[in-house]
Amino acid sequence: MTERAKPPTLADVARLADVSVPAASRALNGGVRGMKSGSPEMRARVEQAALTLGYSVNPAAQTIKGGRARTAAFIVADIDDFGSATMIAGVMHAAEDHGMSVAVRTTKDDPQRELQILAQLRGERHRAIIMATSRTTDPAREAAVGEQLQILADHGAHIVIIGDNELGFPTVTVDNHRAARLLAEGLARAGRRRFAVISGPAVEITARDRVQGFVEGLAEYDIHVDERDIIHTEFSRNGGYQAVSEIADRLGEFDVITAMSDAMAVGAIARLRELDLTVPRDMEVTGFDHVPMLGDVLQSFSTVEVPLERFGAEALALALAEEPTKVLISLEATPIVHGEPARLL
Repeated sequence: MTERAKPPTLADVARLADVSVPAASRALNGGVRGMKSGSPEMRARVEQAALTLGYSVNPAAQTIKGGRARTAAFIVADIDDFGSATMIAGVMHAAEDHGMSVAVRTTKDDPQRELQILAQLRGERHRAIIMATSRTTDPAREAAVGEQLQILADHGAHIVIIGDNELGFPTVTVDNHRAARLLAEGLARAGRRRFAVISGPAVEITARDRVQGFVEGLAEYDIHVDERDIIHTEFSRNGGYQAVSEIADRLGEFDVITAMSDAMAVGAIARLRELDLTVPRDMEVTGFDHVPMLGDVLQSFSTVEVPLERFGAEALALALAEEPTKVLISLEATPIVHGEPARLL
């Protein structure tokens, strides 16, 4: 019987590449600087040696050795949401640069499922845990989430939150209030006067801040939005569809339906089409987040460009920093009125 050849080891790779074993390990597994560890020439030499010998990194062994997997958990409410999908892409692209992989979890905006996911993550030993779910003004819910996150942090995971929150962990966000105010002012300057506002649940901080900022921006131009003209539903395509259904018998009172997410805008447009109304000829619909495909279909579409992909990249960088120089990163959001960036005041 032919004796089976022993599998190549990291030491074999290092010998062939003429580098030390630690240097070979950093090149293949990622050191503090991820895939930027060492010079490009040295990394290429090590990678070629590994390829020649047929050596591959064992993720399980790395976890046992370091006590923590080279993975990040990314938690979103809905994987089908445009904004979540773009943030996921940002995290994954950044993770590749660090030789890491990303495990995506979806809460479906269910508080109990959210807590269950956080509890399950304890046994997965992720290096970073990034939450991109909408945080709320519900003290009990936030306290429960904060407790679970603290347990994970105590176990060694680096926690980062995307979006405004009061959980006390490093955060990446934008000023939703200011961006919504600037969008409202741009629409008012363009001559719009009669608005219905559709947004996510009032208890969600993002939904609250966007609505408040928008209403305040209109007030600067003496435009008042009645409380009954602000509809809170799901922060989703279905939520936008439902919101328009709720005001279907009053659509003649409005010139603009302002959706506080582009996903909601899509649902609103779909429902208006069913009601034989054409956008923007019969009714203008605006959004928030700037999903590129909407701008392609509606070239004069008004929205707010939020750097969603950068959210993921910045959040991962913050999570991987041993000693972050900042615990709050605020990115710039740009209002776009009728296809053009709004004049910032």
